[in-house]
Amino acid sequence: MPRDELTDVGIRVNGSAVPAAAHADLRSVTVQEDLRALSMFTLELFNWDDEKLQVSWSDSRLFAVGNEIEISLGYVGDLHKVMVAEITSLEPVFASDQPPLLLVRGYDHRHRLARGRKTRTFIQMKDSAIASQIAREAGLRAQVEDTKVTLSYVIQSNQSDWEFLQRRASPIGYEIWVRDKVLHFRAPKPGDPSADKLSLGEDITEFSPRLSSLAQATEATVRGWDVKQKKAVVASARPVAGSGGQTDGPAAARRAFGAASVAILGQQVRTLAEASPVAQGQFSSMAIAYVEGEAVAHGRPQLQAGTVVDIAGAGQTFSGRYYVTSVTHTLTAEHGYQTSFTVQRNAA
Repeated sequence: MPRDELTDVGIRVNGSAVPAAAHADLRSVTVQEDLRALSMFTLELFNWDDEKLQVSWSDSRLFAVGNEIEISLGYVGDLHKVMVAEITSLEPVFASDQPPLLLVRGYDHRHRLARGRKTRTFIQMKDSAIASQIAREAGLRAQVEDTKVTLSYVIQSNQSDWEFLQRRASPIGYEIWVRDKVLHFRAPKPGDPSADKLSLGEDITEFSPRLSSLAQATEATVRGWDVKQKKAVVASARPVAGSGGQTDGPAAARRAFGAASVAILGQQVRTLAEASPVAQGQFSSMAIAYVEGEAVAHGRPQLQAGTVVDIAGAGQTFSGRYYVTSVTHTLTAEHGYQTSFTVQRNAA
């Protein structure tokens, strides 16, 4: 694969390095890791054997659907694994003005959770225990954060496991992703120590942050009905300390425009124990969107979604620690290796 003399890529299929011929035919690599959607990869290869005068890789079992693929990116002598996934599709391209090409695409192991639909009931279980059970059923290990509240019953109604887990995670502000065949089910960690420090002009070539107070409120309230006690259930959440700057979004909005509250509707909560995590989760999800942004950097294979990065050189308001929500690694012959990523934080 043509590339500058420092960048490098390693591809393994079912545990073995791809043949040298496949490595030489590799034109580009794209790996997209996202906390909110299935993470995916795309390999683009030349797909023609000049000696046999026939297509090469689209008829090869090397890239058969279902094969496990491990992609490492970085620099000569310093490769880092960026994704373990499974091949789900092959897309050959035949055109009169260029050699045949093949796009090999696939997803992280979350795609197994999106297959099929189920209807079933979970009795006297926490959401974290439900997530662990579903992970085991999909052949994944689980790393979950205890949700603490035991639910009398939860119904999965004609939903894929992925859709169902998203619906369980979203109200309480939890994230779900799979990395190295481990399912993670947890609250965001914007307060974690910084995993990397990047400077504008040195590491980062583009940075576009935006601060918006429009959706910021000073209180979130969830209401439900306790059937046994025959009374209303009300839980509220209010600001906590900012994670990346000096003033958190809810406090800034209140200071500029006055107090505002939001009611979280459509949540079937039966007790205060069930309502409180929903109020806090929804409030935290709203607050962390106070500052959001996109950045492009020189290739950083160690950068991962779900970690904290420190950005310097953007002035007092927009420098500081950010929570990384998605990362896209792109390696091409034309542009070399770039890493683009999205970030957010609840303070500025």
